[in-house]
Amino acid sequence: MKRTLNFLTGGAIVVALFTFAGCSKDDAKLPAIDGYNNSNEVASTNLLANWTFDDTNNERISSTPPTKTYGTVGFTTGQIGKALQLTKGALVYPAITKINTANALNNFTISLWVNVKGRKGGDGGFTAFFGLIPTGVTDVWGDAMALAETGRHLPTSDTLELKNILNTHPAGGGNSLQDNIAQLNLGSGLGKYFLGANKWSHYVLTWNASTHKFKIYGNGVSVGAYDDRGTTAELIMAPPVQAVFGSLASSDIGFTGAPAQQPWNPWATASIDDVRVYNTVLADKDITALFNLGTAGR
Repeated sequence: MKRTLNFLTGGAIVVALFTFAGCSKDDAKLPAIDGYNNSNEVASTNLLANWTFDDTNNERISSTPPTKTYGTVGFTTGQIGKALQLTKGALVYPAITKINTANALNNFTISLWVNVKGRKGGDGGFTAFFGLIPTGVTDVWGDAMALAETGRHLPTSDTLELKNILNTHPAGGGNSLQDNIAQLNLGSGLGKYFLGANKWSHYVLTWNASTHKFKIYGNGVSVGAYDDRGTTAELIMAPPVQAVFGSLASSDIGFTGAPAQQPWNPWATASIDDVRVYNTVLADKDITALFNLGTAGR
């Protein structure tokens, strides 16, 4: 079976305004931001899943609850209302219909707010915020994942090395694993270090199969050092896939074909808010709008 690995860096790696939780009726009385009253209005027809964590762990559109929580899982004050608070914790969801077919996310955008510290000198190198992981996975990587290389920075650092993972499964067999990271590429001059640790920051990853660009945005600005992923085509997932917060795949969280939880990827200690999964590549203006709306608590 063909298996292509192309890793760049190590680490041990509205619709109706009034109907949606997380957005107040009072939003309509406020001045619009970038043409929108709240985040739910941005690309609403392409929004397949949304976790608000406003005193519930249920995915909002399907009302799907997690099947299992691990470690310490609670709520805290978020960027927009309440937020998920993980303290060495993780959540695993069952398959959610809209994000559970091979071609559901051929092109995609994942948007989320995160608040996390570096862990250099502590436990682990990775913090996993969110991922879509095949139930039958045999390693640690999901098909689309939002992560950070927190093990390279001290808890007092303001640098947040956001890291994207994409794992596509072509019809001919095998898989192609791709990544990108928020850092400065000295060779090309692309990318930049994102000063987003120790506070709420907006993290967006987009995959465009036509341009082969796997981009990272931090607070509305493109920060990825290695956007171009060569000839990698659309994301073809390996369903059934499960949404996971706070962990890569492991047998400890129910993925029986995966290895045990790795010491470099302990369950996350982080706050996560307003996670959105779209089946399209959002325009830069809409990514900026999500950042500006979220900054305003909308």
